[in-house]
Amino acid sequence: MADHGLKRVIINADDFGLCAGVNAGIIKAFQEGILSSTSLMTNTPGFEAAVEMAKANPLLGVGLHLNIVRGFPLTERSQIPGLLKEDGYFYGQVYPLFFGIIRGKIKIKEVEKEWRAQIEKGLSTGLKLTHLDSEKHVHVFPPLFRLTLKLAAEYGIYRVRFINERCFAWPPTQMAKAWLVASWCSRARPYIEKLGVKVVDHFFGFCQAGRVSVKWLKKILKKLPLGTSEIMTHPGFLSPDLLELEKNFGSYYINRRRENELKALLAPELRAWLEKWGIRLISYRDL
Repeated sequence: MADHGLKRVIINADDFGLCAGVNAGIIKAFQEGILSSTSLMTNTPGFEAAVEMAKANPLLGVGLHLNIVRGFPLTERSQIPGLLKEDGYFYGQVYPLFFGIIRGKIKIKEVEKEWRAQIEKGLSTGLKLTHLDSEKHVHVFPPLFRLTLKLAAEYGIYRVRFINERCFAWPPTQMAKAWLVASWCSRARPYIEKLGVKVVDHFFGFCQAGRVSVKWLKKILKKLPLGTSEIMTHPGFLSPDLLELEKNFGSYYINRRRENELKALLAPELRAWLEKWGIRLISYRDL
C-alpha cells in the first residue's frame, strides 16, 4: 500500500449553481459519498442557493466554473456583443466561440470582462474560491489559457484545472478532443510555472464525461498514479427545473446521466477503496 501522502485525489463536481436538482445532487455526493470539491457557476438560476449550501458545508472545496458557453451573461450586452446570440444568451456550443475568437469576431477583452464579473461575483459571496475551471473546458483553449492564468494570479486563486488525460475511448471524437486539450495544456506549462499557479499532476474524466460508474471509479482508484489527481464528475438529479433550463440553455446529454454519476459517487464501498489503495481525498485548497 502506498503512503497516504503520495497519492491524493480531488473528486470534483462541475455545474454547482446550475439549478436546484444539480445542487442537491452535489451536496448529497459530498455529505454521503466521496465527492470533495465542486465548481460554482455564477450566471445560473441555482447560484444563490448553491452559495448557502457551500457555507453550510465548509469542508467542501468550492472553485469557480467560468462560463461563456451557456446561459445569460453578467456583463451588459453592449460590452460583449461577440459572445452572444441575438436573444442575449451565450451560443450554447464551443465551436462558434472558438471560431469567433480565431476570426477576430470575439475579442479576448470581451471574455475578460465577463470572466472578471463572474470571479468578482463569486468572491463577493465571502467564499474562499479554491480554483478556476470552465464550462466545456474553454479556459484551456490557447487564446484563453493565458487570460485564465493571469486572472487566477491577479485574484489570488492560484489553482487552475489542468487536463493531461490522453485516453483511448469511444466515440473516437471524444478521444481526439482529449488529446487536443492535453496538448494545449502541455504547451501552457511554462507560463503556469512562471506565474506560480498550481495544477494537479493527473486528470481523469474527460473521456468518461456523463459515464462515471462505480466500476470505472474503482479502476481509476486502483491504478491511481503517485502525486495529485483530479477526477471530474457531473452528479445531480434530473429535476423539473433542470429540464426547464434546456429551453434556453439547449439540451445537454449529461443531464440525463447525472443521477447515474450521483449513484456511483454514493457507492458505500468506495471509501474503503480509497483506504485500500492508500489514497488521500482532498480538495484544491490542499494543493
